[in-house]
Amino acid sequence: MLDELKKQVYLKKTDLMFDKGVITNKIVPFDQEIYEQMSHTYFNGLPISMHMKYLKPLDIMPGVCYDRSLLMFFCFENSVLVRGNNKDLEMKFGKENENHGWLEMDNYVYDPSLLMRFDKDLYYKMYRPENIDRYTKEQYCSFSTETKQLYDSVKKTTIEDLKYNEKIRKKLNIFYFLYKINAKVSKNEMFIKELNEFLSLIQYDKLDYMKESNLKAAKI
Repeated sequence: MLDELKKQVYLKKTDLMFDKGVITNKIVPFDQEIYEQMSHTYFNGLPISMHMKYLKPLDIMPGVCYDRSLLMFFCFENSVLVRGNNKDLEMKFGKENENHGWLEMDNYVYDPSLLMRFDKDLYYKMYRPENIDRYTKEQYCSFSTETKQLYDSVKKTTIEDLKYNEKIRKKLNIFYFLYKINAKVSKNEMFIKELNEFLSLIQYDKLDYMKESNLKAAKI
């Protein structure tokens, strides 16, 4: 009973701090400038801005924030990748789901699940993160050969590669119908519009996918 009361008091206090943060502009949604900066870095054939805006699960599952914060990390040179335990997640979903991933940059926290930028001091007062680990680009790349290769691959991929690099075009084949189905099911007109415009920009359509599939079938 006492634990439940403490939980309700904490959540109520957090809600009030969140509302005040929005009013005072210490908490703001990701704006067009942030998405623009993410639109020139590519992952699995799409700009990371589109991954963040449109490929967000309806219910963020445990661990997804790690992937999404990592994608953002690739986009901003002076960003720091952060992992820690989030009190808010613990209260809402249990201690086994308290782990969270986010980005820190210029005294702000960028939350990849909420798609919001927080004043860093306010974020820490609200969510009381503990057991925090922070990683620079150099530290991330030093973890393993795989992390270095992933970082280099993402950072070096250009719009021209998406147009003409056969290896990268083949990777997009894997995700092409997934993206199209996601756009259709979501009924998000902006997603459908942006996706079609981007695929047109890189001169890609389902014929690329079918051509690749036919080649594989012929080899079998």
